[in-house]
Amino acid sequence: MAACGECHLEKINMAGTYKEKFGFQRTLFRIKEIFKRNFNLQFLLYRVKWNYFPKIGFLSKFPLHVDIETTDKCNLKCVMCVHGQGEVDTSGFIDKDFAKKVINEAAAGGAYSIKLNWRGEPALYKNMPELIRFAKERGILEVQINTNGIPFSEQRIKDIIHAGLDRIIFSVDADSEQTYNKIRIGGNFDKLIENIESFIRIRSDLGTKKPFIRLQMVRMKENQNEVRAFIERWKGKVDDLRISDVTDRGQGKELIVGDQIAVGRRRCPQPWQRLIVSREGLVLGCCSDWHQNWVVGDARNESLQSIWKGKKMRKLRNRIAAKQMDEFEPCKSCYVKESYIWISKD
Repeated sequence: MAACGECHLEKINMAGTYKEKFGFQRTLFRIKEIFKRNFNLQFLLYRVKWNYFPKIGFLSKFPLHVDIETTDKCNLKCVMCVHGQGEVDTSGFIDKDFAKKVINEAAAGGAYSIKLNWRGEPALYKNMPELIRFAKERGILEVQINTNGIPFSEQRIKDIIHAGLDRIIFSVDADSEQTYNKIRIGGNFDKLIENIESFIRIRSDLGTKKPFIRLQMVRMKENQNEVRAFIERWKGKVDDLRISDVTDRGQGKELIVGDQIAVGRRRCPQPWQRLIVSREGLVLGCCSDWHQNWVVGDARNESLQSIWKGKKMRKLRNRIAAKQMDEFEPCKSCYVKESYIWISKD
């Protein structure tokens, strides 16, 4: 998303941050989650580090979080996604033993969290329950996945919950079948609702608080009128609801609502928080680098710790700290909202 050259810069509050719709409601969800976790000090420490280390430029000895791409394949072609733009060559699934190697490294290094997906749909990966269980056995505090929610059966849901998944994030993006079908091409709205409700029911039947269930909507022109109905449908049923504006992933600005405008760049937090490991083993410093423009290492023959402290990650952090993000990829075409300065259009 390019910075807005039409704005009068003297009117910009340079500390302006993106304001999430229904943000106060989401704050309440976060507080409730802390109660549900019985004020777990390890989790609270993790979240403090996640939020504040990037702001002060403090580099931990190991990434706080590791994304492990179990597959780059997806069963949908969503209009706001690079898959929907046909710009990602999908090739398969991660080798299970290699995935376990990465999980072992993450656990030994002290990572608090892993997410078992990046560019693809993790529910397509048949060994997902095994990897979840493996990660929990090695002491990973939070194991999570993002999903479109379609490729689940009742038994698959039970297997994932029994394996110990800590958080599942469903991308819903609509509150009606008509709108859903326009946005999430190839999906099935009724199947999605059924699967979300199955997770809620089975979790309740098992008497467990996990996985924490988040539903999210990418707000755009097509669905902006359904945001409130989406909130009302699911409030009180799931643990977290997030409304996040669409950003440019190659589809231009045609989907963007436009009531908030990016007018400058700020220090992106990700290179102080996480590493991303592709299913082939390439390591990236940012989750928005779908085209792997800034490969910082190879987890097949380098340690994650050496990559985290390595020359390419240092260079990435230095350029971001110097606010040179508009001069190189992947930062030049970044869609991570936290790396921009925002103002309200009105």
